[in-house]
Amino acid sequence: MERQSTTTARGQKVRGFLGKYGTLVGLAVVVVIFTILQPRVFLTFENIVNILNQIALVSIISAGLTVVMVMGEFDLSLGTMSSFAGCLSVGLSMQIGPSAGIAVGVLSGVAVGLTNGSVVVFLSVSAFIVTIAMSSVITGFTYWYTGGATIFGDIPEAFLNLARGQLIPGVANMVIIMLILLFLLWVLLEHTIIGRQMYAVGGNPVAARYSGINIKKCKMIGFLICSSCAAIGGILLASRIGAGHPTGGETFLLDSFTAVFLGAATLKGGRFHILGTLIGALLIGVVTNGLTIMNVQYYFQFIFSGLILILAISASGINRRVST
Repeated sequence: MERQSTTTARGQKVRGFLGKYGTLVGLAVVVVIFTILQPRVFLTFENIVNILNQIALVSIISAGLTVVMVMGEFDLSLGTMSSFAGCLSVGLSMQIGPSAGIAVGVLSGVAVGLTNGSVVVFLSVSAFIVTIAMSSVITGFTYWYTGGATIFGDIPEAFLNLARGQLIPGVANMVIIMLILLFLLWVLLEHTIIGRQMYAVGGNPVAARYSGINIKKCKMIGFLICSSCAAIGGILLASRIGAGHPTGGETFLLDSFTAVFLGAATLKGGRFHILGTLIGALLIGVVTNGLTIMNVQYYFQFIFSGLILILAISASGINRRVST
């Protein structure tokens, strides 16, 4: 009996350790593996900068998603929102200038976020239904605006430099934008009253309501931030590739959820948080980069992404059970 209880206690400690540090352990393991397999290429300054460039966009979008998921909600229109904002900003940059094009692209994210939030909050419709429906609506507008074709041509240099430029030599501007946005959202969630209220809403909405927290306000802000970050990610994607692709942002959906769930399995007992999301995005970027360096076929990368998401959700669930 005593031996059984000891074994159970050890098992709980192992699960607790993996639930809290599993993502960091996984990151360390894949770094070691790829360093051994590709010692002359993988762990070089140039490749590290390349990884940061690769994760910048998914980190921005994932950070916005984190704010919504903190409150127990989610957004499935992220990918289509990114595509639409990217196409819109490219097209308008060519017609009326890069500043106006970028501004309208961001405002499109604000509009979608307010719409999603309003329907969820004031009409009490499931975020699952609302954001799937919104995804379809956005797709329709994207194909209407682009005619189903990629937008490219004489794109202003100022628009291209938004992501490609280098204020710091060797580091693309989109990495700097990523760090600034993640820092601001980290401050919002961890060091402001509204951030603590958002965590309270996600932890126990009934108790949050009785304590006087304006749940509707919190969720509206969350959906607004989420869609705005998706729009910013889509604009930066269009700037980086020099074109607006009607489906360019769709891959961000799976990667964003994977990064957020990996983040929940990092450091904070199953709680969604910005630092964890960044670590999750970094793990995804390292795996993708390593597989690319090893010339692994692209379809295997989709398989690995799906497996990582399953492991991330499992680790997050273990973490929450242990912490409770």
